[in-house]
Amino acid sequence: MKLTDIYSKLISKEPYNDMEVFFASYESFEEIPLVSRYRRLDFLKRDMSDDRISDILVGLAFFLINSINALTKTDDNPFIAVSFTDFEGLEEQGVLVPNIFVYPKPASIGFLAKVREGSGLASKELDEVKRHFSSCRIKTAFDFYESRFHDAACDENIVRVFAVPKTFEEIHR
Repeated sequence: MKLTDIYSKLISKEPYNDMEVFFASYESFEEIPLVSRYRRLDFLKRDMSDDRISDILVGLAFFLINSINALTKTDDNPFIAVSFTDFEGLEEQGVLVPNIFVYPKPASIGFLAKVREGSGLASKELDEVKRHFSSCRIKTAFDFYESRFHDAACDENIVRVFAVPKTFEEIHR
């Protein structure tokens, strides 16, 4: 498989093709999915398993996080993590799709502490995320947290798993 195929068939059609999307002035957090349409993964599904596709997407998220950090121009770094929210899509499509979670300052101050506080025991969702980071050999570069709450408006449980780069925590202590 050519890297240019991943670019032309996937990345070029997503908002993060323009890296400025990560530096916009957001009032709250934004989650930018690496894949906004599952059909964009069809070219990968012809050649590999769903697990390997999930691994490619986790590796791409790692690349994007590092690129965002390299392009950050100020000391006012936003909170950047890889997040996972679509566990129903994982069950239906077989592929775990990461998001790039961006939360600018000052709104993000204290956010990580709140997530840490609410993160409980390991769940099947958290274990699944860690499995793919381990498969990509990058698990030790991240800390993992889970946020779980019931949204009364849609009467659903919302599960969000965060993979926070350890370098982020070192910078923001």
